[in-house]
Amino acid sequence: MRRLLSAVGLLMTVLLVAPGVGLAQGATPDAKLQERLDLADQLNRLPQFIRDSLVPPRWFRDGDRLVFWSEAGKDGGTWVLMHARTGAMKPLLSGTELRAQLARLLGKPVQSLRFFDVAIAPDQRSIVFAFGGKTFGLDLEAGQVTALTPEDPAALLLSRSHFVSPRGGAVAEQREGGFVVRSADGSKVVERGGEEHLGWRIPEAPWSPDGRFLAVWREDLRGVHKVPVVDYSSALERVTWTPYAKSGTPLPRSELHLVEVATGRVTQIAPGKEETHDWFLGWRPDGSEALSLHLTRDGKRMDLMAVEPASGKRRRVLREERPETFVAGLDLAVGGWAKQVKLLPDGKGFLWMSERDGWRHAYLYDLEGRLVRQVTRGAFPVHEVVSIAPEGDALFVLASADSGAPYEHLFYRGSLKGGALKRLSSGSGMHRITLAPSGRYYVDAWSSRTQPRLRELVSTDGKTRVRLTTADVSAVEALGYKPPEALTVVAADGVTPLHGVLYTPRDFDPAKRYPVLAYIYAGPFTTAVPWNYIGNAMSLDSVALAQLGFVVVMLDPRGGPGRSKAFQDAHYGRVGQTEIPDFVAGLKQAAATRPWMDLERVGIVGHSWGGYFALRGMLTAPEFFKAGYAGAPGALEEEAIINEPYLGLPSVNPAGYQAGSNVALAGKLRGQLKMMHGTSDVNATLSTTMRMAEALIREGKHFELLIMPGQPHSPEPPLDRYYLDDVGQFFIRTLGGPR
Repeated sequence: MRRLLSAVGLLMTVLLVAPGVGLAQGATPDAKLQERLDLADQLNRLPQFIRDSLVPPRWFRDGDRLVFWSEAGKDGGTWVLMHARTGAMKPLLSGTELRAQLARLLGKPVQSLRFFDVAIAPDQRSIVFAFGGKTFGLDLEAGQVTALTPEDPAALLLSRSHFVSPRGGAVAEQREGGFVVRSADGSKVVERGGEEHLGWRIPEAPWSPDGRFLAVWREDLRGVHKVPVVDYSSALERVTWTPYAKSGTPLPRSELHLVEVATGRVTQIAPGKEETHDWFLGWRPDGSEALSLHLTRDGKRMDLMAVEPASGKRRRVLREERPETFVAGLDLAVGGWAKQVKLLPDGKGFLWMSERDGWRHAYLYDLEGRLVRQVTRGAFPVHEVVSIAPEGDALFVLASADSGAPYEHLFYRGSLKGGALKRLSSGSGMHRITLAPSGRYYVDAWSSRTQPRLRELVSTDGKTRVRLTTADVSAVEALGYKPPEALTVVAADGVTPLHGVLYTPRDFDPAKRYPVLAYIYAGPFTTAVPWNYIGNAMSLDSVALAQLGFVVVMLDPRGGPGRSKAFQDAHYGRVGQTEIPDFVAGLKQAAATRPWMDLERVGIVGHSWGGYFALRGMLTAPEFFKAGYAGAPGALEEEAIINEPYLGLPSVNPAGYQAGSNVALAGKLRGQLKMMHGTSDVNATLSTTMRMAEALIREGKHFELLIMPGQPHSPEPPLDRYYLDDVGQFFIRTLGGPR
C-alpha cells in the first residue's frame, strides 16, 4: 500500500529541483526562512495592522448631521456625531463608557471594539450597530446603549436577509430558497418556498418608495449544467451538484415578480424570449414603475426595461447595442449594474452610462428613452455618477479626468447641461464619497499608495473641509512595509502606455541581483494594480512574496476596464493572445534601468484568471518564464458570463476559444510548473486543472500539483497561509534567492 501511494504521489506531484537551489520539496524551513515566511504572512494581512474607521459614515435625514466611528485619536473607540454646518463634533459617549456598557449587556469584559456597519434608527433618535453576535441601539441624547431583540424593526436594518419597507412597516425576509412578507403588525402576507434549483431571491432596493410593492426574482436553474463537488471528509464521499453555466450552455432563467402588500397579490412579469443576465435597478421616485436591466449573453446588447406594478405591463425604455464588440461584460455583474442608471430626483429622466464615443460617459434621457444630451465628455472615463443635486443642475461623479492618473477615482462636480468637470478631490488615489441628502456636504474617504486613508467632511462649494479620521499605520511601518514603486511601460504594440507597480524586499540591496516574479491577473473585467494604500488581495500577495527575496511586478495589460473602449477591445475575441506579450515587454523595459532585476530568473504567478495567465505565460513564452505557479486556474470553457462577452459564443467564435486554450499548448512547457486547486471550487471548477494535468501527462511534461480538499476558490484561513507558503517556497526552490 505504501508503495502504491508513493507511486500515485509521484504521478500527481513531480519534483524538479534546480541544482544548488537548496530547499527540497517538503523540507522544513530553517529559522531564517521561517522568519521570512512569517513576515510575508504578516504583510499579507496588512489591513489587520491598521487602526482605521472601517464603518461607512451615515447621514441623518436632515442632511446636515452625520455619525461616524472614530477608531484612533483623542476620541478613539467610539461613535461621534457631527453637525456639518457648524463643524461641531461630539462623541456620543467615551470609548471607556461604551465598552463598559457593552460589557454589562454581554456579561463579559470588552477590551476592544471593531465594527463594520451602522444604521440610523427610523425615528432618527438613535443608531444601531452589531457586536459580539448581538445588535444594540445607542440613544443620541442620553448616550445609553440598549440590547435589541432580533425582531426589533431597528435591528432588522443591519440584517442582510431582511428588507424593511420605507413606509408602512412591512418587512420582507429572504429564506433559503424562498421568502416571506409580513405586515407592520407581524401577520404573514405572502410566503413562497423553493425547490431544488428553483427558488426566490429578493434583490437590493426591492421596495417601491411608498412601500406598496416588493420586487422578487424567481430563479430557475434546473436547466443549467451541474458540476460535482465532492466532500472527502469521511470514507463515505458525499456529492453535491452545483449549477454552473459554462460557455455555450444554458443560462439560469430569471422572472421578475411584484408583490402587492395590501392584497398579497403576486404578479409575474413575462420574461424576454432570449437568454439574458438580469438585474433589478429599483424604482422611479414616484413608484410608478420598477426598472430592470438585461444583458444578452454575448454582451452585445443591453436593455433598460420598466414595469407598471399594478398591471404588470412591461415596456422597453432604452436599448444599447455594440455588434462589433461588447456593451458590458462581467464588471456589470460584479456591481456595475448599480452604476449604469441614475434617476433624476424630479423623476423626469435618468442618466445612462455608455462608451459609445470611445470613453465611459453619462448621457441624459427622458423617461420615454429619448436622448436629451451627452452630459460628460472628454478623453477619460466617468466611473460613476455618485449623486445629482436635489435642486439645480449639479451632478457629482467619480472619474479619471486627470491625465497623469488614468486609473485613480477622483471626485468632480459637473452640470446636467454639460461642460467641463471641476475637480473637488484634495488628494490623489482612490476616493469613496458619501453625499449628504441635502447635497451641500459629503464625506470623502480616500487614500493613495503613500497616503493612508483619510476621511474628510467637505462642502460642495469647497468652502469647508474638516478632517474626521486618519488611519493609524504605525504598526505597518514597524513591520517595514514600503509602498510600491510606480511603473509606466509600453505595451507589446509599441504604443499603448501600461501602468504597474514594483515591490522589493524589506532588506532590499541594489548591489544584488534578484529573481523576478510577474504577479498577473489580467482578467478583462477588473484591474489588479493598486492605487490606494491598502491595495487588494493580489497586491498583498505581491508584497508578501517580495519579502522572500524577489522583485515582484504587477501590470495591467491591455484589455482591462477603467480606460478607453479601444484599450478594452485590444483583445476582444482573442483573449489570451495579447496579455503575456504585454507583460514580457513591460518586464524587459523595467529591467533595462534596474540592473538588480535578473531576467534570467523570471517566474509568473496568479490565481483564478491569474492562474489561467500563469499557465499561459509558461506555455506561450517558455523561453522567458522559467517557473510558474497557477492557482485555481480558469479556462475559456468555464463560466459563461466570464468568457462570452469578451469572446462571443463558442459556436460563433470557435477559433478564438481554440487559440486561447492552454490545454492545446501543453506540449510547449519547458520550465517548472505547479498548480493548486481546491476541491470545492465552484468559481473555476476543479475540472480545469484536471484537464490541464491530463494534457501535460500525455505530452510527457512533469509538473507539481497541490490539491486542497474542501477548499473553495480561494483557500480560507488558516489554510490560506499554507497556500501562500507553498507559493513562496516553490519559487525559492526553482528560482533561488538574491545573488
